[in-house]
Amino acid sequence: MELRRARPHLFWITFFLLGGLLTMWASLNGWELRVLIVPVGSGPLFLFGLVSFLGALALVASTFRPTPIVIDETGLRLHVAGINRSVPWASIDAVLLESPASTAQGAGVPRLVLVPATGVDVGVAAEYTNKVDGRLSIILLGLDSLRASQDEVVRAFERYAEGRFINDPSAPTKAAHDL
Repeated sequence: MELRRARPHLFWITFFLLGGLLTMWASLNGWELRVLIVPVGSGPLFLFGLVSFLGALALVASTFRPTPIVIDETGLRLHVAGINRSVPWASIDAVLLESPASTAQGAGVPRLVLVPATGVDVGVAAEYTNKVDGRLSIILLGLDSLRASQDEVVRAFERYAEGRFINDPSAPTKAAHDL
């Protein structure tokens, strides 16, 4: 199963593409940027439009990045958290679905955490101590950056991980219709 990245909102891409083009056009046709009542000039206005336009292009380009996680019988193919390789199940002690600590804004987003087997180098140092069992781990990504719902992710890992998947009981669950 492929866990694909969430798609950016088409509205915002269109807004910043068109807004950036319009702002650059306006600066080339004599418009000026004003800060309060002081005219700053058309150069900063052009720069603002260029940054807006390039930001929207970067958002479009991000949709063509490789799938961050592919789960199958052989293991995980990872393109996330500095890892860009296949990791067989024998090299993985556990994959955790961990709930983050509550913040001032409320509960955070559950995230996938990889616990590599002892002595296995996955390309990134395991420096995070997970909250589920206290072992050194690597945070892969938050579930809010994926298209799949939390239930679909849990089912995929339960199917392929053969007991290596640990679902944190304190992780909030969201049904597909709540997303």
